[in-house]
Amino acid sequence: MRQLLFRPVIFVSFVLGILVVGELAAIGRLTWVNDQRIHTIEQDIGRGRHLEETIFELLHLQLSLSAEEGVSDAEKVQKAAIQAQLLDSLQDYDAAIPVDLQQLQDIFAKAVQGDRTNLLTALQVIKQVLDKQAMEEEKLLINIEDDGQLEMQLAVILPFLLLWVVSYFFRNNVLEPLDALKALLSGLAEGEMKPITRTTSDPLMHSLFDRYNHLVSRLVELEQEHLEHTASLEYRVRQTTHALLERSQQLAKAERLAALAELAASTAHELRNPLASIQLALENMLAECRDGDLAERMQLVYREVQRLTRNLNDLLASARGNDAAAQRIAVAPVVAELLTLLKYQAQENIGFDCEIDADVHVFLPESEFRQVLLNLLLNSIQAIGPNSGTVRVTGRVENGRLLLTVSDSGPGFSGDFLRHGIRPFVSLKDGGSGLGLAMVQRFVKDRQGRLDLRNSPDGHACVTLNLPVTV
Repeated sequence: MRQLLFRPVIFVSFVLGILVVGELAAIGRLTWVNDQRIHTIEQDIGRGRHLEETIFELLHLQLSLSAEEGVSDAEKVQKAAIQAQLLDSLQDYDAAIPVDLQQLQDIFAKAVQGDRTNLLTALQVIKQVLDKQAMEEEKLLINIEDDGQLEMQLAVILPFLLLWVVSYFFRNNVLEPLDALKALLSGLAEGEMKPITRTTSDPLMHSLFDRYNHLVSRLVELEQEHLEHTASLEYRVRQTTHALLERSQQLAKAERLAALAELAASTAHELRNPLASIQLALENMLAECRDGDLAERMQLVYREVQRLTRNLNDLLASARGNDAAAQRIAVAPVVAELLTLLKYQAQENIGFDCEIDADVHVFLPESEFRQVLLNLLLNSIQAIGPNSGTVRVTGRVENGRLLLTVSDSGPGFSGDFLRHGIRPFVSLKDGGSGLGLAMVQRFVKDRQGRLDLRNSPDGHACVTLNLPVTV
């Protein structure tokens, strides 16, 4: 990672260093060339000044000689010396300025004899030399000016060019790939697992991107494994829930059979009293009967009455059964577990809502209490049917009694059902046995409770269990 961070900086610094060194070398070379040109101009200016002074001396001497009638030998020697000095000065000029020194020397030799025309010719040649020198100096100055502008351009434009190159490199090879990686990581946090396909980034960053792609592929595999595991768990939960619901339905059927047994026991109890009277009457009639044939037939009837009485007694004995022991139950967890089970079996358009405080407890047989709640919840789900709706369970404790209400958004109870109340074998739905609410009512009455049936102001069914909290 440290190499990944510092490599672009080192590379860019190296490139910048090369460019800066190249720029400094170019500027240094231009400066050296201009310095040589300036030195040449200084030399030319010095030679030109010396040449002009020599020409002025020569002219001054010529004018002074022209004012006199004759020229002495000393003056001729002086004039010749000045001309020689002038020729020496012309010999120092660059070869780019052609000067015919032999011609000038011949002209000066004639001028010494007093020929002014030759002197003017020599001065004209020297003037041409000076003009050419001035032109060469102007060229040098123009070159110096051009090089100065080039130096200025290198000093001003090149840094901007370097900055642009650096910014382009970082933007194209570092910043844009990192921004793309940032966007992909943000998408990865939101569940979008996309690999990196960018190939224009810095080669050193390819390792980072390859690791990211490996991470994405591994996350995809783990997500697939998670989905498969979740699907497997959901399938197992559904199987378990289905088995539990089948068991609950079997328990409900057993409760319905128990309700039937209770009804049969009640009927047997009602029949046993008349049969006892009939049996007693038959005993008296047999004691008073003198007809053997009639007594024999009455004896048969008496034995059948005894058999019926025994059967009724056996039916009463089997219907009594043994009640499960009551225990302290937390109502909220029991309701939550039942709602969780029913969510896997109910239609997706049915929602469940539970509002029960965690500190609500009651002493009841847990299995029977669960079965009662399951019957009420199943009735609510069946009442909603294929329509969208909600099953709501609320519970609270008031004055030492549990008030547990199960309501739904179904069509509610009919007016006839509310007028006549709960009756065995009378069902609100087609195909129902009519024993579910009867079993619930028997459970509530056996524990000194009350079962209230009503419709909400919106016309939806509400069933309230009113049970004592303690035994």
